[in-house]
Amino acid sequence: MPDLNLKLDGEHFRRRYLLYIIHLSHNIKDYFYVGQTGDTKVVTARPVFRRLSAHFEDRKSTQNQVYQYIAHDILKLPEDEGKKTAFTEETRQKVEEYLVESKITMYAYHLEPFIPQISHKEHSNTRRKTLRIEKLVIRLLRKNGRNVMNKKSTSEALYIDCPYPEILKQVAKDFKLTLN
Repeated sequence: MPDLNLKLDGEHFRRRYLLYIIHLSHNIKDYFYVGQTGDTKVVTARPVFRRLSAHFEDRKSTQNQVYQYIAHDILKLPEDEGKKTAFTEETRQKVEEYLVESKITMYAYHLEPFIPQISHKEHSNTRRKTLRIEKLVIRLLRKNGRNVMNKKSTSEALYIDCPYPEILKQVAKDFKLTLN
């Protein structure tokens, strides 16, 4: 038998509009990152596996928010690394050691299918809705005292204005959050 086994279903590679939550657990601390799929510049919505892997890139990137949070906010390593300059080997080693002692779980909620022939206008409208639920879930986690890795501030929008109310209720149930 192999030493490690990573099993992915084909659905992990399907483009969709998704809300996702990455749960990083390290010792007794838990951190959450909330994201959504739907590109701002190109008409596409990345598959869940590609989005997860991008979050853990150890090179200069705008996609690796989780890796950067670990490096800068948890380990307090130099702020410009990974943003203005590449991560040093020393930083990569420290983040690797942190991750080796951690558990990562990604939860993805299907919002809408991605149709390759979708118009730019339809894509933009769907993206606005996915951004809306993303902000509401970030707000919900923060209001329930969870450590949220997202740097984005959230609006004081009402949960009643959620474009996907059943998904919001499911997230609240899954993470034992109180909707107020």
